[in-house]
Amino acid sequence: MRAEEFITFLSKKTAEGTLETLRAGLPLGVDAAGEAVLSQICEHSFTPNHTCVTGVRRTAFIKRLLITLSCLYEKSEANFLVLSPRAEDGELLRLKSMDITVPYVRTKSDLEKAKACVRDLTAEYARSSGYPKLFLVLDGLEELPEANANGDLDEYREFFDMLAREKNVAIISGAELIKSIFSGNPGVFVGVGNCLATTREEGRADVTYVGEDSSLSMPVALQYPDSPSVLESIIYLNALPKGGEGA
Repeated sequence: MRAEEFITFLSKKTAEGTLETLRAGLPLGVDAAGEAVLSQICEHSFTPNHTCVTGVRRTAFIKRLLITLSCLYEKSEANFLVLSPRAEDGELLRLKSMDITVPYVRTKSDLEKAKACVRDLTAEYARSSGYPKLFLVLDGLEELPEANANGDLDEYREFFDMLAREKNVAIISGAELIKSIFSGNPGVFVGVGNCLATTREEGRADVTYVGEDSSLSMPVALQYPDSPSVLESIIYLNALPKGGEGA
């Protein structure tokens, strides 16, 4: 599935009056029946809204998810903050349709500074209303020097704890769970009511959902946009009207 095919598919869905459902659900791809697979399918009370991506192609998956979200929100409606030591995430700065910040996080000190900024930002959210939705991306933080020393992925979990009750923030993480203490029970890391996407070969992934006991549901196979490069779709995506108008 090409990126533009998926976006056009979603545009038709929004023309049918499902824009808010897609926004709240975070569309990941299409299942075997041709239906959109959503990350978020239930309400959250005490856990953050979290979409976790693991597997060999997780960064590519996350970038394509962000492109999708940029087509569902006007630039003034959503802010994207990407915290990652991976230089390829900087490619997203070419997307002029997004209000996106991609600081190059190279050390744990850089991460602490970014964490303080997120804390200040969410505190500002709490003081008034009308702020854009914040999509916080945490990708490859365990690769930072001296990170994940105990295999507990603490660099991620500190953000989860800080944002647990924030309603206008969605976290998208890209983490290598197999080398962590959560390899046998990933649901504990992902969080109750949330989604784990495991990427396989290019354009294909399996999605599972975390139940009340932190167990995982049966996997749902999906296809997701598989363009070789994010940049190949930028001109098309930037020109595409939000909400499916004109599709």
